[in-house]
Formats: sequence, C-alpha cells, structure tokens
Amino acid sequence: MKQIISLFVLDALISGAVAAWLYFARGEYAALITGLSIFIALSPICLIFASPFTLYLAKRKIAKLGVKCNNFNALKILKDVNVLALPYNRVLTGGEFYITDLVPEGLNQPTLLAMAAGAETDAENVLGKVIYDTATLRSLRLQPSTNFKELPGRGVEATVSGVTMRVGNPAWLESFNVSISANLRTKIDQLLVKGKTVLVVATGRAARGLIALKDDINDAAINFLGSVKAANIETLLLTAQPKKMTSFITKNFALDNIRTNLTPEGKAREVQIFRAKGKVVAAIGTDAHDLPALKNADVSFLIRNEELGIRNDDAKLDFEIPKLESFLAVKATALNVSKTLKINRILALLSWIILVPPAIMTALENPPIPWHPLAAVVGVVIFSAIILANSLRTS
Repeated sequence: MKQIISLFVLDALISGAVAAWLYFARGEYAALITGLSIFIALSPICLIFASPFTLYLAKRKIAKLGVKCNNFNALKILKDVNVLALPYNRVLTGGEFYITDLVPEGLNQPTLLAMAAGAETDAENVLGKVIYDTATLRSLRLQPSTNFKELPGRGVEATVSGVTMRVGNPAWLESFNVSISANLRTKIDQLLVKGKTVLVVATGRAARGLIALKDDINDAAINFLGSVKAANIETLLLTAQPKKMTSFITKNFALDNIRTNLTPEGKAREVQIFRAKGKVVAAIGTDAHDLPALKNADVSFLIRNEELGIRNDDAKLDFEIPKLESFLAVKATALNVSKTLKINRILALLSWIILVPPAIMTALENPPIPWHPLAAVVGVVIFSAIILANSLRTS
C-alpha cells in the first residue's frame, strides 16, 4: 500500500510539473489537457488491481477452505517453498494417545501409574494429561506434588512426598544420571520399534519403571506425504522421539529426512540449518513444542486445536489451517497467485507503455497522435478490466 501511495504522489508531481511548464509556455488549456492526460495514464490504478486486489481475492479463496491468512506476503514466499518441516505426534499420528504398557521395577503397576500421575498433576503436555486422567479413572490415590516443572519435549519434574520425581524420555532422565537397568533398556527398545512413546518414571536417581503410550497412525497423512513428494517438496520430520523409533517411522511414512531426540530449540536449529543451505522452509505445528521451529521457518502453519493449540495472537504465525491437507491447497493457491501477479504486472507495465507516450506528446503544439484525457481514462479502464478479469481466476 505504501508503494501505491508513493506512485500516486510521484504521478502527481510529474503531471503537475509538466502542467506548470505548459501553463506558462502554451496557456491554461494545454496545461490542463496535458496534465490530466499524464496524470491519468501514469496513475497506478492498474497496479492496485494487479497486486492488492489479487491478494485480497486469494485470501477470500483460502478462507473458504477454513484457512486464516495472517500474513499476505507469506503467499508470495510459499510458492518457492521446497522443504516442509513437520512433527510426528498429532500430525502424522491421530493425536489420541492411550497407555499400552506399564512396566514397573520393584513395585506393582497401579503404584507406578499413581507415582507418575502424581508428578503429572499440573502437566500441560498431552502425555502427562493422559497419564493423570488414566490414573483418575482407575480411582488411584495420588500424592500431592510441589515444585512442579515442565520441560517441553523432555518431561516433568516435581516433589512428591518429599522425593524428587521425574517422568520423561530416557535421554533426559540419563542427563540426571538416573540408573536404568538392562531389563528396562531392553524393554524400551522393544516398545520403540513398535512405534510407542516411552516415558521413564524415576525417583531420585533410580528408574522405577516405564509407561508406554500409543498414538495411532494418521492414514490421511500417508496420502498427504505422497502428494507432497509429487509436488517436489522435500520433507523434514522433527521429533523428540528416540532414534530407535526411526525404523517404525520410515516403515510407515515416506520421508526424506528424519531428525530425532530433538528439544523445541533443536527443532528450530534444524530449520535454520536447512535455510542456511538455501532451502525455503515451511513448517507445520500444533503446539508450543513446535513453536520455535515455526518461528524460524520462512512460512509457518498452525494446525488449529483448541486443546493443544497455541495462541496465535502471541505467536503471530502466517497461516492457521484446520487440517494437514490444507497446506497443499494453500500452496496451490500461492502458485496460482504468483502466475496471476506476474501477468497482471506485465499488463500494468504495458498500460504505461501504451498510454503514457501519447499523453506526453499532447505537450507538443501538433502532436502526431490526437489525444484527450478521456482517451487516457478509457485506456486505463480497459487495462483495469483485463487485469480484473485475470485476477478473478484466483477467487
């Protein structure tokens, strides 16, 4: 919009200067005719239809798909995206976690679940909520917790009955020198190759058992990745899951790159690495774990989810989409917009090439082409109509 205003000001200055010169050189009538002719012919009216109007129509089109566009310029960048970064859980999977295995060590299953649920009482992450809700449904007695801390992508820590308790991924627990027995390590590997998310429950530096959760594969995601590959877009999976789960993921999903054991900050770093290679990266996410990656991508997509979603008012992400497949629809719209804008700009430039020279020549006493401000008006209307018709292809 600032560019359009600047062009109007420049147009007024040029036509005004010519009119002022003609006023003293040839009189009031010549100044009026030539000044108006140049002002109308040189006006950026065609450019208004060429760009802002086209983007407005594109925004309306994607709104019909349930997509909210928060950044017009992102549509222009999206056409060049050649890498799509996305998380594993709740995107390639359905998002409905449930507990499949309780593997205690030195205690029974209800006690293990109750211990973990006590630590997860105030958890915001989906795994913690599932553990807490499951324990509540089983009417297990939970001990009150204090000093609660939650580390996205790693786990939670709390003081339960005066003891420091941690529930999280094995790598995070090992960073505290938690002792995980050989039996539990073997069980962890067995669960991971089945595609299950494994959390270690520990008190102090002793692992007390494992809790495995499953999130079923999203069949629509398999078809989506096939369409992404057909569009020559490279895929980059960013997940906090251990490397042991890679075989399960690659068995079920066609992915070009997989990065495991990532914290939210690690996801952002991987996005930055691909951008440093000259790639144009779009990122899709669902919650706060994905936010650093989303903010570091060239174009960001938030899959709306009232329970797990993040507040986009704070995040200021480019697009809000209702489902994973919406990405391809927005990408197709971006490509269409790019083609339309290119044609529109050529038409707008052509209008100046055709209309401005005759308007300038009216400054001559005997112009080779008879010209009048109304002719400039008609010319601008014709080109604007052509540009408008071309722009409507994006609606």
